[in-house]
Amino acid sequence: MKISTEHLVRLRNERSWSQEELAIASGLNLRTVQRVERDGSVSLQSKKALAAALDIDPRDLDAKPAARLCPVCGSDDIYEYQTAYSFSSDDPLPGLGSAFLSAKIRPSICLACGNVQFSASEDARKKARTAKHWKAVNG
Repeated sequence: MKISTEHLVRLRNERSWSQEELAIASGLNLRTVQRVERDGSVSLQSKKALAAALDIDPRDLDAKPAARLCPVCGSDDIYEYQTAYSFSSDDPLPGLGSAFLSAKIRPSICLACGNVQFSASEDARKKARTAKHWKAVNG
C-alpha cells in the first residue's frame, strides 16, 4: 500500500527525529524507514508501527489523490458534479447525434476561471473512435 511520504517526513521532522530515531521508536529497520520515506510503499504492519510511534491513526498516513488542476488557469478550485449522468436530448452537442445519448458523462467547473470540462465514460470514449463526426486531434 502507499502512504504520503510528505506527511510522514513532516511528522518526523515536527518531533525533530532522524530517520534512525523513527526506526527505533517504531521498531522498524532503518532501511525500511528510508524506503518508505523515499517511495511511500509500506506493509500494513509497518504502517501501523509508524503510526503508533507517531501517536496518530494509521489512516492519517494514507496517500491523498493528487489534486486536479485547471488546464486553463492552474487553479485547484475545481468542483465536480456528484454523479455521472446521460444526456437526455436527441442532439446533446452539435454533431454528436445519438451515438453518445447512452454514454455517461461527469462535468466539472473551475471556479477561478469558469472553465468547464466533461469526463466521459469508457463506453463514450470507445464510441468516439468510430463516430463519423469525431476525428483524432493528434494523429
